[in-house]
Amino acid sequence: MISIAKRSRLEQETIINFNEEEKVASVYTFNGPLQRRLAKLAEEHPNECKRELDTWQPAGSVDYTIPKKWIRINPSPKREMTEEQKQAARERMNALHEAKKAQN
Repeated sequence: MISIAKRSRLEQETIINFNEEEKVASVYTFNGPLQRRLAKLAEEHPNECKRELDTWQPAGSVDYTIPKKWIRINPSPKREMTEEQKQAARERMNALHEAKKAQN
């Protein structure tokens, strides 16, 4: 078995596979944040999201079965901010950082 350390980032892929007949999709991934999200979904929805435990999987990868209806392609609209909005956002972030420093 190949360890994740020996796999290039190019080889650490995510594959989402489904067909038109079945209501489920397979999600195979090396992506850490996606793995954590799938694990949480499996915990919260054990009847819908299931981790597949196959011996062929390379170290560092996981394979889940999820409902096909959960798959979305949702491009984020580019948010245009005025200079005033940018300045207000900076001030809010600075206030949050200062409050956090004061707590420590």
